[in-house]
Amino acid sequence: MDRKEKLHIAVFPWLAYGHLMPFLQVSKFLAQKGHRISYISTPKNISRLPKLTPHDLSSNNITFIELPFPQNIDGLPPGAESTGEIPVHKVPYLKKAYDLLQVPLTEFLKTSDVNWIIHDLFPYWLSGIATPLGINLVLHSTCNATTHAFFGPPSALLGDVRSRPEDFTKVPEWIDYPCNNIIAYKLYEMVTHYECMDEDVSDLYRIGMVIQGCQFVSLRSSSEFEPDEIQLLRKLYQKPVVPIGLLPPSLISSNLGKSTDEKWEGIKKWLDNKGEKSVFYVALGSEVNLSQEFMHDFGRALVLFSGASSDQGLNARLLLGKKVGLEIERNELDGSFTSELVAQTIRKVMVEPEGEPLRANAWAMREIFGNEEMSNNSLEEFARFIEEFAPSAGQV
Repeated sequence: MDRKEKLHIAVFPWLAYGHLMPFLQVSKFLAQKGHRISYISTPKNISRLPKLTPHDLSSNNITFIELPFPQNIDGLPPGAESTGEIPVHKVPYLKKAYDLLQVPLTEFLKTSDVNWIIHDLFPYWLSGIATPLGINLVLHSTCNATTHAFFGPPSALLGDVRSRPEDFTKVPEWIDYPCNNIIAYKLYEMVTHYECMDEDVSDLYRIGMVIQGCQFVSLRSSSEFEPDEIQLLRKLYQKPVVPIGLLPPSLISSNLGKSTDEKWEGIKKWLDNKGEKSVFYVALGSEVNLSQEFMHDFGRALVLFSGASSDQGLNARLLLGKKVGLEIERNELDGSFTSELVAQTIRKVMVEPEGEPLRANAWAMREIFGNEEMSNNSLEEFARFIEEFAPSAGQV
């Protein structure tokens, strides 16, 4: 198609803040390229997003479409519209509500001229709606290539290759690149994850169906960081896999307007004023609820992490394999750990001679994670792929 032709792109994320924001970032980038964006979610989730201002160069091209949240879902607390408002064992009911959005979404798509839908991992029913309308689909995953490679091709996701938590604690046979046999879940991680899976429609089935139904897959990763993993995914999926880059905060700010991430600017200024190796950063993810037992320990300050939510365990093993950090040793069955192990690991990583190779590797990784040009090229490739691949709306 003529790249001067502007597209109408619908964006449909999962109901979690850790998904809503990355999808908004991608929306702003595409809108800045001149494409019309319909960002689709429920009223409460849309109200939580940062407000677009005149400083956002993309503001005129983004329309927020509010789908009414399904009412009276058994098991779901009244007023809850996202994962951050409910405990993990209630997430299956949120997935049932998400599935019911297909009715109003279908009505919107029938009366629009949408060319593409950029969607998340869970709407397994979406291709059944989009294909008859001649709308192309791209699965945009907030997970990295390592996580997707671990879960394997659609045939494995849709089959009965792995059905128990124990089945996910070993490296799968299709991993054909060196990973030191560590890219796998701990048992406690999968036991916890099973609490948030819908018994009627498993996460594995959902992901397998959306991979089968989409035209291509995009990931928040880069070929420089996960070259083997991305190449394997292209073989497993038998369709294009386009890394969208790592989106460092400075890149997001410069591309999407200075008002996009003012908090990051303040944090960066604070960090710049600190002495070298004097700050230890703890990331718990966007939605982590720690128990009282894990939050408090009898006069010793702790640095805590979850490690038992979604893809966090695989992310920890990925960075361990890249030799840029150490994982705190935890009980395989229940995930428990001691304050002394936390302190030992921090000392090794931060100051002890044993951690010098890790510190050197992490410093070298700045060339990938902090490279704005590299990330910008990935975003440009993603936009180009959509622009050159898409037929006009209504064509099958």
